[in-house]
Amino acid sequence: MKKKTIKLMLVLSLLVTLASCGTATNSSTSTSKSSSSTETTSTSTNIATTTTDDNGLFGTYTAEDQDSNWDETSGTTIQLNKTSIKVDGSGASATDSIVTITAAGTYIVSGTLTDGQIKVNASKEDTVRIILNGVDITSSTTSPIYVQQADKMILTLADKTENKVSDATEYSYPDATTDEPDAAIFSKDDLTINGSGALNISGNYNNGIASKDDLVITDGTITVDAKNHALRGKDSVSILAGTFVLKAGNDGIQTNNSEDTTKGWIGIDGGTYTITAAHDGIQAESSLLISNGNFTIKTGAGSDSQTSVTTNTSTTAENSNSFKALKATEQLTIQDGSFTLNAEDDALHTNGIITINGGEFSISTGDDGMHADDTLTINAGTIDIKKSYEGLEAAFIVIKDGTIHVTSSDDGINAAGGSDGTTDEIGPGGQKDNFSSGGDYGLTITGGRIVVDAGGDGLDSNGDIDMSGGVVLVNGPTDNGNGAIDFDGTFNLNGGTLVASGSSGMAETPSTSSTQASLNLIFSNTQQAGTLVHIEDENGDEVLTFAPTKNFQSIVISTPDMLQGSKYTLYSGGSHSGTTTDGLYQNGSYTIGTQLTTATLTDVSTSISETGASITTGGMGGGGGRPPGNN
Repeated sequence: MKKKTIKLMLVLSLLVTLASCGTATNSSTSTSKSSSSTETTSTSTNIATTTTDDNGLFGTYTAEDQDSNWDETSGTTIQLNKTSIKVDGSGASATDSIVTITAAGTYIVSGTLTDGQIKVNASKEDTVRIILNGVDITSSTTSPIYVQQADKMILTLADKTENKVSDATEYSYPDATTDEPDAAIFSKDDLTINGSGALNISGNYNNGIASKDDLVITDGTITVDAKNHALRGKDSVSILAGTFVLKAGNDGIQTNNSEDTTKGWIGIDGGTYTITAAHDGIQAESSLLISNGNFTIKTGAGSDSQTSVTTNTSTTAENSNSFKALKATEQLTIQDGSFTLNAEDDALHTNGIITINGGEFSISTGDDGMHADDTLTINAGTIDIKKSYEGLEAAFIVIKDGTIHVTSSDDGINAAGGSDGTTDEIGPGGQKDNFSSGGDYGLTITGGRIVVDAGGDGLDSNGDIDMSGGVVLVNGPTDNGNGAIDFDGTFNLNGGTLVASGSSGMAETPSTSSTQASLNLIFSNTQQAGTLVHIEDENGDEVLTFAPTKNFQSIVISTPDMLQGSKYTLYSGGSHSGTTTDGLYQNGSYTIGTQLTTATLTDVSTSISETGASITTGGMGGGGGRPPGNN
C-alpha cells in the first residue's frame, strides 16, 4: 500500500496565510491569556492532509480520486442476472452468484443480484475501479461488496444511475476468529467513491460503508440506513462533494484509529448532509476539519428530550453516552458552511480546541452549544444557539468577531473547569462534560456582536474577563443566585459596548483596573421586561438606550463615549422612535419616561441606585457574596 505523508507544515502555512488575510486563523494553535496574565498555548500535532492535486482545504483527494470518466468499450463488463453472473473480459471470474476480481483494471457492473457478492482480492499494489452502472445487489449471508485486498478500490457511480446495495441481517463467517467484513460495502484497504450517480445502502448487519484505511468521497448522491455507523473510515474520511442522507444506529460519520496519532481525522470540504444518528452525528477520533458544506444533523432524541433512543445493543459500548452533533478528540475547526444542529448532547464538542472561522449555525441542544476542554476561538460566523444548557463553554474562550446569539438555561458563556455543572447524575445527553485538569481560565472579547439570554450567569469566568471591543448585550438571570456578569479574577473593560441586565443579588461590575468607564444602575424594585433604560450626557445627547427582554433589577452599561468624571442623566420607561436590534436602539429620539438621577462617574466602575446613591457591589470576582469558583 502506498504510504500517505502527513503534510503538517503545508496545512499550518495555509491556515496562517488565511489568518493574515483576515479570513481565518491558525486552527492548530490557540493562545489565551490566563488570569495570571501569562500565555497558555495549546498545539495539536494531528491535522488533516493536503496534496498538490487537492481541490479541498482539509481533505486528501488525488486526481485519481476525482476522475469519474470511463469508457464502455474498455474494461471488463460484469452483467448481474439475479442468480448468475456473466463476465466479459479479463481480471474477474464468476462462480454461481459470486464474482471475484483479482487484477487491477476497470470493471463495469450492471444488473441485479438477488443473493450474491462482488469480491476484490487483487495484489497489494493494484488499483481496482468498479463502475456501478445501475445495480441492485443483495446478500443474505455477508457483505455484497467486499474488498479483501487491493491498494485502492474506486467505486464510480455512473451518471444518471440508481445503485442499491443491501447486506444480510446476520453474517456467516468461516470461523469464530473472523469478524470481517462487517458493512454493506467493506474495504480492508483505501476506498474511494466518485461519480454523479446515486447509491442507496442498507446496512442491516452493522455499518453501511466502511474502510479500514482511508475513505474518500468526491461526489455522488449517497443514502445510507445503517444499524451501526453509516460511513466509517478507520484512518481518515475525506469528503469533497456530494449529497448525503445518513441514518445510523450509532454515528453518522466516524473515524476510529486511536493507535496512530497522525490518523483518525475527518476532513470535509463540501457537500450537503442530512444526518439522523442515534449517537454522534460526525465523530473524529482525532481532528474534525470542515471548510464548507450544508449540514442538518439530529442526534439521539434531539434537544427536546433527555432520554436516548434505542440503539444497536451490540455496538453501544463504544459510544454509549455520546449524542453530539460534531465531535473530535483533539481539534474541531470550521472554516465556513451552514449548520442546523439538533443534539441531545453538545452540538460541537472537543477535548481540545474548537476554532470557528466562519459559517452559519442554528443550534438546539440538550447540553452545551459549543464545548471545548481547552480553547474555543470564534473569529467570524453567525451563531444562533436557540436552546442549550450552557451556550459557549471552554477553559479559555476567545471571541474576535462574528454575530453570536445564545439562549441558555444555565450560563450563557462559561469559561470554567471541572464538570459542566449539570444537575442530573449523568447530565443532559447521558453524561457530564469534564474539562482537562488545570486552574487557569479566561474569557477574552475583542470584537463581534454577542447577545446572551441566560437563566444562569450571563458572562461567567472562573478566571479573568478581558473585553476591548465588540458589542455585548446580556439579558441575565431573574433569580438572585446568579448574575449577568460573574468572574473570579479581574474584569478588564478597555473597549466596546457592554450592557448586562439581570437580578441584583449577585451583581458584579467591571474592575477598577479597566480603562473604559462603566455604570451599574440598581433599582429598588424589579423592572419589567421591555422597560427602556436611557442615558444622556451633559449636553442631552443620547449615550445609549436599551430594553432588556427579561425582568431586571440591575443593569451594567459601558460604551466608549462614557468617561470617568463626566455627568450622565438616567431615565427609565418612555419610548424611542428609532430602530431596535437585540434591544439596543439607534437612529431615533427618546421620549422621556421617568427621570431617575443625574450621576457623576466618580470611579471608572461606578455603582448607583436609581436615586443616585452610591452602592458597593462586586467587581473583583466573587462579589456580592457570590462564592468564588461557582460555574
